[in-house]
Amino acid sequence: MSRFLITTLLALVVFIPAQDNFTLTEVVRDYSPSKNETTVRLMSSKFSGPKDRYHSLSYSISYSYPGQEPKPPSDVNFELVSVVKASRLNTDLYVVFLIDGKEIHFGSNRSAVPKPVRGKPWVGERMVFLIPREEFLKMADAQKLGVKLGGVSFEFDEAARAAVRAFAEMIKASDP
Repeated sequence: MSRFLITTLLALVVFIPAQDNFTLTEVVRDYSPSKNETTVRLMSSKFSGPKDRYHSLSYSISYSYPGQEPKPPSDVNFELVSVVKASRLNTDLYVVFLIDGKEIHFGSNRSAVPKPVRGKPWVGERMVFLIPREEFLKMADAQKLGVKLGGVSFEFDEAARAAVRAFAEMIKASDP
C-alpha cells in the first residue's frame, strides 16, 4: 500500500508541472466557414493568483485572418480576464502594460463577467486590447513584462513570457 502511495505522489509531482507548461503553449486554430475566417489563439492561462483586491488574473492572445491560408495579422488581441473580490467593477480603471519598466497604454473593450466564482459575490472583467502587430512583437521581446490594473501590478513569469514569445514567433513565421 505504501509503495502505491509513494508512486502516486511521485507521479503527481513529476506530471502536474509538465501539464501546466503544456497549457501555456497550447495554440488552437479555428476556421469558421460562415465567416470565412481563421482565428489563431493561445489558450487562456492564469498568471496570477490572489493579490490585493484581485482573486486571479488570466491572459489569452489571438489574431484572425480571412480564409484558411495563413496571413500575417495587422493587429493582435491580448485578452485579460480578472476576478475582482468586489461586487462592482471600477469604471475608471486605467490599465497599462509594463514593457521593460515602461508603461504603455492600449485601447480596450471591457465587459463584466457576473459571478465568476460560485458562492462568492465577486465580479469578473474581460478586457480585450487591440495591439498593433509591431508593438506586440516588441512586447514579446521584452525582458520584463507585466500589466498594471489601477495601482496593482502583475508580472508575467518566465513561462508566460516564453509563451508570448512563442506566439510572436508564429506571427513572424506567417510573414511572406
